[in-house]
Amino acid sequence: MIVDLNLRGKLVIVVGAGQEGLKKVNSLLTQDCQILVISDSANTQITDYAKNGKIEFKKTRLDNADFLEEYDPILVMAATDDKEMNRKIVQKAKKKRAYAYAADDPNFSDFAHPSVINIEDTVQIAISTGGRSPAMARKIKLKAEKIFNDIIDKEDIYQIKLQKIARDMAKEKIPTTTERKKFLYSVLNSNKIKQLLKEGNLQTAQKEMIRILGDWK
Repeated sequence: MIVDLNLRGKLVIVVGAGQEGLKKVNSLLTQDCQILVISDSANTQITDYAKNGKIEFKKTRLDNADFLEEYDPILVMAATDDKEMNRKIVQKAKKKRAYAYAADDPNFSDFAHPSVINIEDTVQIAISTGGRSPAMARKIKLKAEKIFNDIIDKEDIYQIKLQKIARDMAKEKIPTTTERKKFLYSVLNSNKIKQLLKEGNLQTAQKEMIRILGDWK
């Protein structure tokens, strides 16, 4: 079962700042979470992310997992090159009731980390083998990426963005879930809005959505 965790505004800790740690950081950058990378050294990309304020980097000597005591993360990802250290980090994270993941030990983790197709930071499609073969998950991802990039176009991306705006605004005016759902589908199926989004005119499409909401009874 693949679950999309709501990490917005929450603290996620990645331990290890090598290539594996960088992969985990890249997978988190679209999640609007607080990313803290802890390691005794960092590669150039991790350092650049920290300088640009995308993540926080703390240089710490990794003798044990006690450094986790001062934090309250929702998720901890162990990505060092020391399997025993990764296990210690996972054990400590679980004691703190955080979700825990070890890059080199999926069976010891709370979940498997899928390969993710990311389309314009708006649509994420996960490819998972349940930890059986990360290499095959990546291979299948590369195949599927070409297909989904052809299927999902700009109009779809704009529609998703418009639906988010419409959903937030509808909560203020339409009291019931059933009626809000009807409203959202009316926006989704509006030929005028479809045409505006096809032309890339999100701003005018938003005005049309607001007009529909204003007339909603």
